Amino acid sequence: MPINFATLVDAAFTHNASDIHLVQDSQIYLRIDGVMRPVAGPSLTRAELEQFLEQMIPEYARPHLADRRCADFAWQPDARMRFRVSAYYERDRVRVVMRLLKIKIATIEDLGLPDTINTIAGWQRGMAIMTGVTGSGKSTTMAAIINHINQHESRCIITIEDPIEMVHENVKSVVSQREVGRDVEGFRAGLVQALRQDPDLILIGEMRDPETISTALRAAETGHYVFSTMHTSNALHTVERILAEFDESEHELLREQLANNLRATITQRLVRRAGGHGRIAALEIMIVNDTVRKLLLDNQIASIGTVIRERRDGMMLFDQHLADLVRANTIEEQEALKYVEDEAAYHRYVKGKFAAGDRGGILASGL
Repeated sequence: MPINFATLVDAAFTHNASDIHLVQDSQIYLRIDGVMRPVAGPSLTRAELEQFLEQMIPEYARPHLADRRCADFAWQPDARMRFRVSAYYERDRVRVVMRLLKIKIATIEDLGLPDTINTIAGWQRGMAIMTGVTGSGKSTTMAAIINHINQHESRCIITIEDPIEMVHENVKSVVSQREVGRDVEGFRAGLVQALRQDPDLILIGEMRDPETISTALRAAETGHYVFSTMHTSNALHTVERILAEFDESEHELLREQLANNLRATITQRLVRRAGGHGRIAALEIMIVNDTVRKLLLDNQIASIGTVIRERRDGMMLFDQHLADLVRANTIEEQEALKYVEDEAAYHRYVKGKFAAGDRGGILASGL
């Protein structure tokens, strides 16, 4: 019996799947709570998959698939959900990966994020960078932050995305969302244009090259609030990655720009909730306070982790947030141990104890 794609999409929504994987000559798979689960039924034929793809793919993306053998676009089947779709060829077989994006945008409170995220959302200028691997929920958290601003602040928000994922309606803010390849040529071009469009906040879907990074820093220098994302694993890696995009002769100026304009980095990983149903974000948060600013200016970047460990100004390491989640019974310790970076330190955090070096070299108790 041919695959009923409408039923498949509905099942993905009902079972809270994050992704649908469609592969020619293979079963369909859903990713649920981070686990790939096969869907009972026959293998997909090329004709079935191409017919479904024909229903989804917008006109502007067709040449990309034909010429580049890959196309990224958004598709909305009904009022409940939207998908970020990546269609591509693998060994001349058609494959489609669909990331489910619910139309109802989750709030910061819905996601169980720390209060520091509310603080970051309330800033008026500078740069905040959201980082993490693909599939770590960056887009969901960023959408929650934009939604929070839209609900509470009167600002002009411009986003440049590839593709547009969560759709924001005007509430207190005026929101303009532009899609790369459809509304604008690229991230840097969209950013340059946004500076002439009276923005208060600019969201750049990803900083992929030195030109975009430089333009984003200049936008922050001129008094705008800039959000963006990078595929990095922590604050230290984020700073190093930015520096690595430029010639060493530019590093001193770049560190000064980061010290003066970078306000925060948020790195995210998804961990399974207690009971195995649903996932929650574990975060590392770096706030660029006076101490971090001095480390950037003095090229002592390797010491940033020591400052984050002190938990001042809402900062936290992954291990500290994992310990927080375990102590709140939000996740199980067995799950936390899969993600910890320093197991001995993590066990101290769970017990509410510190060793020399955890907090300015002073032995203390309590978090």
